[in-house]
Amino acid sequence: MIAVLFAVASALVWMPKWWRVAQREHYLPGSVNTTLFRWLETTPVPNGGLALGGLAGVAVTIPATGSGRIWPTACVAVIAAVTPVGLPLRGRTSKLRFTRRMKTTAALALLIWGAALWLLSVFANPWSAAAICSLFGFVALDAALAVAVPVEALLARRFQRSAEERLGKVRPLVVAITGSCGKTSTKEHLAALLGPIRPTVASPASWNNQAGLSRAINEHLTPSTEVFIAEMGTYGEGEIRRLCGWIKPEVVAITAIGPVHLERMGSVDRIVSAKMEIVGHAQTVVLNVDSPELAEQAERIADTHRVIRCSGKRDSAADVRVAADKNGEGLRLDYFAEAYPLGSLHPSVQRSNVAVAAALAVEAGLPSDRLAALIEDLETGEHRASVAVAGSGVTVIDNTFNSNPAGAREALATLLEHSDEGRSVVVTPGMIELGSRQDSENAEFARLVAESGCELVVVGRTNRTALRRGASAVGGIVIEVSSRDAATEWVRLNLSAGDGVLWENDLADHYA
Repeated sequence: MIAVLFAVASALVWMPKWWRVAQREHYLPGSVNTTLFRWLETTPVPNGGLALGGLAGVAVTIPATGSGRIWPTACVAVIAAVTPVGLPLRGRTSKLRFTRRMKTTAALALLIWGAALWLLSVFANPWSAAAICSLFGFVALDAALAVAVPVEALLARRFQRSAEERLGKVRPLVVAITGSCGKTSTKEHLAALLGPIRPTVASPASWNNQAGLSRAINEHLTPSTEVFIAEMGTYGEGEIRRLCGWIKPEVVAITAIGPVHLERMGSVDRIVSAKMEIVGHAQTVVLNVDSPELAEQAERIADTHRVIRCSGKRDSAADVRVAADKNGEGLRLDYFAEAYPLGSLHPSVQRSNVAVAAALAVEAGLPSDRLAALIEDLETGEHRASVAVAGSGVTVIDNTFNSNPAGAREALATLLEHSDEGRSVVVTPGMIELGSRQDSENAEFARLVAESGCELVVVGRTNRTALRRGASAVGGIVIEVSSRDAATEWVRLNLSAGDGVLWENDLADHYA
């Protein structure tokens, strides 16, 4: 009984921590194990040492007898409760929310963990069972996530059927947008362009999966809706195909291809394949051909689909282009054979995203001669390379929601444009989910920061080694801080009017 009490007391501490991680990682099976081993790799001191100590404690409980098992079991229970050191019990970036799905996951995890504790107590001994279930209890969370997949699919199917029925009754023009980056900004641009002429509904925030899009349709579509804009995301092949199977978009767009989610997808080719599922039976396909992979796909599907090529580059031969004019003195919108002068765009707005949105807007009924006036008023959402001046006079570029190699370089260029005289500082924990390219991409970005004359403030430990290496290779200034709060304090104490700071990415607090 004492052994079970040790295990339960430990579980009361470590299990809620992993519940929150599972929620932050969108309930993906395997995400809890991945997060723990990422911590052990990134913080070998003290967490790697604690893990080894826990394994040693488990090993001792197996041959030991009587009172010789008590202290090893107690030590393992404590180690399980505190490991990984640094992972907060209560979240900074988001608290644990007991949604319906979280309650299901928690109940399954408790059931699986309790069954394992009971079986091991029967077939081994209670002390070893308590030690093993304490140290390896996180496995129960991933098992629960895997078990819940078919259950959640059945529940989601009910809401999906309701959304299908509503789409069938309202019958809006459905426009679908995907891409490794830029899809949310392009969706927002398109909604702003179409809003003045047609009742338009865009899927809110990042509601870009089956559950989110079903909810967007069920809660926001009205009988008067004429255009529905669906942002579509994916963590693997088949997801977008399934979404298009019931949403049935007529006009689709891919904004960019990049290494975002490379950790999960495995290769850029698989990313391209997954994104191209959006093409399906669409009548019109809009592609940002500034991505070489999409330029290739445009040629591949040109015989079977109506393809509109878009670009943010002056020298591109795309059908729709937002770029500098021939003299390089101003901006111009080229829409096939038509050309319209543009005023200055908001600093956070990416030209290729605007070009894609413009092409989609005309396909949805906006006269092309109205594009220029509406484009000049476009902005991006919060935390996507937005530019503001703080009360201290420091120019702040906030790119915490849009961190990928291309977006990071664009945001760096924006910083340099707005801090000609004062200090320029980049604050970042680095980029994640880039698979085998994560180390090299972070090192390369840090090198660009240093070569641009900017100081680099590295937050946390997840990408510290790569960022330090990249900046130090060219003699850059590197400051290392433990957390975003510490970075905020550093900026407050060290920057003043005329200086500029780029906040590039903000990792959730289940990263080291």
